[in-house]
Amino acid sequence: MGYYPKITYGSPTTTLLFTLPPLNKPGPYGIADAEAVGARSLSLSGQMQTLHFREDQLFHLKFDDVPWADMAAWQAFIDYAHLGNSFLYYPDASGTAYDEYWLDSSGGSGVANQSIDAWGPTMSDRQQATFELVLRKVPGGLTHP
Repeated sequence: MGYYPKITYGSPTTTLLFTLPPLNKPGPYGIADAEAVGARSLSLSGQMQTLHFREDQLFHLKFDDVPWADMAAWQAFIDYAHLGNSFLYYPDASGTAYDEYWLDSSGGSGVANQSIDAWGPTMSDRQQATFELVLRKVPGGLTHP
């Protein structure tokens, strides 16, 4: 299983091993989507002012054909992450490199007015699930040297 990722979370530590790797991963691990966080304003004279607070790194994971047998473990992880708790993502389960993330989006469509996030895996008749996750790297979070 060596090159498949894993997630560890909680105390005591729970490990979520991936049965299959995510699809359509970005390039080499560590190259993630970047999102500038700040504010922009335009003056009456047409000048633009940009206040740049930070640069966030987002990591998109798309899963297809996740066995139904794995979904209870994924649900436990989502329940933990939806509370705003951080977790460690290892791009290679047998490796030592990791980064700390929050769950930014779990790809569902929330129906509650005050929904922060929703998880809506799609189940197929082949007893497989499909879902997407967006991970936001914790600024200054734990990172393996």
